[in-house]
Amino acid sequence: MTTTDPDPLGFDVDESAVRFSNYFHVLREVVHLGCGWLALEPRLEVKYALGDHLHDDARTVTKVRRRLYELRTPSDYPGAPADELASLLDRAADATSAADYRDIAYGSLKPRLISAMRVHLDELDPVVDEPSLRLLTQMVHRQERHVAELPASSAEAVDGDLGALPIRLREVRALRVLAPLGDPARDPYVEVTPEGDPFLGASLYVNGEENHVPTDPEEQRHFFHGLMDAELCAAELMARNSHEHPDMPWDFHVDMARQCWDEMRHAEVHDRLMARELGCRWGDYPVGFAYFRSIYAYDLLGRLALFNGTSEQKAMWRHSHRRKVLIELGQERIARVFDYLLADEVPHVHNGKRWGTHLLGGDEAAYRSKLRELREGLDAAGAPISTPNR
Repeated sequence: MTTTDPDPLGFDVDESAVRFSNYFHVLREVVHLGCGWLALEPRLEVKYALGDHLHDDARTVTKVRRRLYELRTPSDYPGAPADELASLLDRAADATSAADYRDIAYGSLKPRLISAMRVHLDELDPVVDEPSLRLLTQMVHRQERHVAELPASSAEAVDGDLGALPIRLREVRALRVLAPLGDPARDPYVEVTPEGDPFLGASLYVNGEENHVPTDPEEQRHFFHGLMDAELCAAELMARNSHEHPDMPWDFHVDMARQCWDEMRHAEVHDRLMARELGCRWGDYPVGFAYFRSIYAYDLLGRLALFNGTSEQKAMWRHSHRRKVLIELGQERIARVFDYLLADEVPHVHNGKRWGTHLLGGDEAAYRSKLRELREGLDAAGAPISTPNR
């Protein structure tokens, strides 16, 4: 005698859509808040991990949105979280420090998310719902890696099934925005001064014949240390662009998360180069935030035009020039760094054009006009001569 499986197809479509909607709400909140707290996290290794994870999570949100589109009418899902999940998310939004946020995100939200997705994997039908099987398998792996790389100071017991919580269809959860940023945070051993490293002259950052390429080892130590901090500041600026403008289209947040991750990887490259090739380390020289403040003072359009559309574009020429000079001097290992930096700058410049044009109603000519206007207020090294009143 054969027995019949009482539930051969696992979750029905509505149940699966509800579950993915709850995963969406957790991940969207984590991307939003992670972007807000990134600059305020002082520890370099934690900052690196947060940049990596928020990029992972932003890409996953895109995939979850796609799966919801496949399962049900996009206008119905993901809706807004009901009271129980909303209260969990509110705890993260109420965090008062980067450490507090990290403990909630990595000690409560992500473990609950993992547990819910494992329930989903255990109960779905692996054939009829194979698209969910593949997506959830990847999601679980990523989230488990995240909590292993950034363990919370105290993990909470996971109770209940987050995926089964109800949602409020056709409603939208408002995302809270942190107060405007002062200065980014750095490890206590890093000296922060108003002028930064006095060894670094303006000729390093101009384009054309006046550009100076550091070729002496001592010069290169200071230069790459300063460049590492510039990459960190760039990542922090992109993260804040996303966090402070939650109503921008989702693709904007994905682009900002990707650029944040790129800039973090660049900082890691310089960190490794200094240790392996140049005999110095992060924190050996002072850093300053004058340029960061001058760009952060602008609205989103100004930041995109001045940083992505101008600073990143001009950096492409300098990276190419530095690479050529260093190769001619036989310094191929150092020159190779600029090869990859140059490759990454191209989409960064495009981010400025794409989203600056979006903010101007899709008018590319208006964006080019704004670029010209703002560039007139820059000094020879590309820094704003004055900052706007906001």
